[in-house]
Amino acid sequence: MSALRDEIRAILREEIAALRAEAGQGAPATEQVRITSGADLTRFAQDLLQRASEPGFADRVARGELVFELTTPAPTPSAPSMPLVTGPARKAPDRLEKSLITERDINALAPSARSLRIGPASRLTPLARDEARRRGIRIERDKT
Repeated sequence: MSALRDEIRAILREEIAALRAEAGQGAPATEQVRITSGADLTRFAQDLLQRASEPGFADRVARGELVFELTTPAPTPSAPSMPLVTGPARKAPDRLEKSLITERDINALAPSARSLRIGPASRLTPLARDEARRRGIRIERDKT
């Protein structure tokens, strides 16, 4: 059975290589990205998150089969110079006063939550820390 699987894999590799050669896909696919504002960057990040659920997308990016290239916008002579870092005023982070914070607690936060304030004696389970990292939630520990 193992020999049969190996043979099938070898055939599939050859066929996929042939299809790529026919389509000219030897070089990585390049997607042009135009980012001229924070809103553009946010839309790009949201698009990536949505596309990450597609089968094989993350693997293609990780293997370098899909790369992103910034396009340079045409300069506008009348555009005022903008500060390098701008953004909306941040709301106060959500706060949890528990001795042990679990993944369920992180999932219970609002989808828009970007930070979480915890007490000095609070501990996070490894799954809670992973879920916070996956959702982009920064953990802030109170000193008092």
